[in-house]
Parts: sequence; structure tokens; C-alpha cells
Amino acid sequence: MDLPQALTQARSAQEAGDVTKAAELLEQAARAHPGAKEPWLQQAQMHLEARRYGQAIVAAQEVLQRDVGDITAHSIMAVAGLRASALALGHLRQGNAVQGSTREEAQTLTQTIREAIGETVLVAPEPVQAPPARPAGPVRRREAHSASASARPLRPVEPPVARPATTGSRNPFSALQ
Repeated sequence: MDLPQALTQARSAQEAGDVTKAAELLEQAARAHPGAKEPWLQQAQMHLEARRYGQAIVAAQEVLQRDVGDITAHSIMAVAGLRASALALGHLRQGNAVQGSTREEAQTLTQTIREAIGETVLVAPEPVQAPPARPAGPVRRREAHSASASARPLRPVEPPVARPATTGSRNPFSALQ
């Protein structure tokens, strides 16, 4: 089996919506060319797009066994891992179960991610709307008090939660390069 031809056929099958056939073609190509990273990379991208994060990570690891410096495979592993973590933490948060060492570890991981990408905030907070303008004229003592109260934030600002980003077939970390 010719590797470029197999990859093209798999891509065509995937674009036509036949993901099962695409996966079979990529598995055949991987068996026929055990040293090639391309079938595994295409599988990793396909799994990531299908939100099968565990399988995406496994396929990306196969790529890295063949090419330890493949940036796309590292990106897929990072994005798939973050998405899986975000889903799990979202479920835990709904049940108010993120406490103790789990919470501390999540905070440590968040700080590590912030440092790695050079950002202080992972997801930009929603903009706070300014209070409505008051009519001009003399301000009475009671109005001055309520105006200063409305200038204060209505609720404490919580640290942003990392949400899974939507990525198509493009490199999820291309903005960082």
C-alpha cells in the first residue's frame, strides 16, 4: 500500500463523513509503514476533532515515538489533555466536589499553563458594564452614597475557568508560535 495514496484516501473518506473507513485506512497504513508518523498524526487529528481525547493522546504519543520533536503531536496532546481535564473539572464543579488536594493541584496546573503560554489569564473575563449615566444637576447626599455604591463591583471577580477551545483541522497552538 502506497503511503501518500492511503493518506489521501483516508482524508477523502473523512471529508465524506465516513470516519470508520478513514480510521481503517489509517490503521492499514500504520501497519504497512510502521516507521511512518503520518498515519498516526492524521488519526490523532481525526480523534481530536471527534472529541475522542484519550484516543487522540494515544495516537499523538505514537507520532512522538517516531518523531520526538513533532510540534503538532505535542499540541494535540496538550489540547486533548486540557479539554479532557476541563470536562472532568466541570463535572466536579457542578457537584461542588473540587476540594482539598484536587483543588490545589488544579491551581498549580493553571499557574503552570499560564507561565508556559506567557499569559496571566487563560480565558479573558467578560467585560463589566458601566453603570447607567446619572442626569446632570445637584447631587444630594443620598444620591452620592448610592453612586459610590454602584461604582463598586457587584460581585467578586472569580478566576476564569479554562474552557475547551474549538479547533477545526488547524494547529491549536498556531497562535503561540
